[in-house]
Amino acid sequence: MGMTITEKILAAHCQREKVEPGEFIQADVDILYGNDVTAPLAIEKFREWGADKVFDRERIVLIPDHFAPNKDIKAAEQCKVLREFARQHKIKNYFEVGRAGIEHAFLPEQGFVLPGDLIIGADSHTCTLGALDAFASGVGSTDLAAAMITGKVWLKVPSTQKFIYRGRLGPW
Repeated sequence: MGMTITEKILAAHCQREKVEPGEFIQADVDILYGNDVTAPLAIEKFREWGADKVFDRERIVLIPDHFAPNKDIKAAEQCKVLREFARQHKIKNYFEVGRAGIEHAFLPEQGFVLPGDLIIGADSHTCTLGALDAFASGVGSTDLAAAMITGKVWLKVPSTQKFIYRGRLGPW
């Protein structure tokens, strides 16, 4: 049997002809993103590991969207961490507070997500980008930090479910 679109995308991103469900792979990331809640934790890890540069300043997107506008001093400090990191590493795709919107809608609106891409984001709603024929997965802040350094992510190739509908669908 052939591969699913997910398996094809993952195989392409680890330079292989085929991957199997349940297999662990290391894959190249097209775009990775973080927000004002999760990215500061990733940046802390990035610095703790002694990293001095990001893998590609054009493929990292930082969007302060959870507490924008800032609700208090702590939220403002979280955004400041993103701003300073973006400035230090010349991150091309940093969007200042109030200049973006909800990250999961903003990325496709701005053309950051294309069919066949592999996207990771430090947010549980990242998988919604799969609707655009991309493979998108939420990751923890530590995995985001590692990807900011290497441009790679480790993943388990997901299993596939087959649904067979019998009868007729009702009118929609």
